[in-house]
Amino acid sequence: NAKGVLVVRRRQMSLLKSIQDGEGKTVEFKVELPNSNTLAKTIIAFSNTGGGKLIIGVNDQGEIIGLEPDVNIFELKDKVASIIYETCYPTVLPDIYTTTIDDQLLLIIEVYRRLVL
Repeated sequence: NAKGVLVVRRRQMSLLKSIQDGEGKTVEFKVELPNSNTLAKTIIAFSNTGGGKLIIGVNDQGEIIGLEPDVNIFELKDKVASIIYETCYPTVLPDIYTTTIDDQLLLIIEVYRRLVL
């Protein structure tokens, strides 16, 4: 589906720009998945401010190094979702997805600003 490919390509370009711009209030890089406490704090901080992206597989210098080659991506996504569900209240529902840039697999946890009703 051409429309689906265009959406993925646009998301990759946006992500690449975020990486090139470096870490800031809405973007954080990690080489690997942080421990549960660190992950929860980052997700809650993004949720309470303007939202943000936690990009796993990029070092602090913005170099794309990718996830470990033998990682089970389904288990990793499930682990992330479980940590967020168990530790973040009120509930945060981020987008958790992977993409490939420069032949390196990245995990992205995209958090949207929490809407207060």
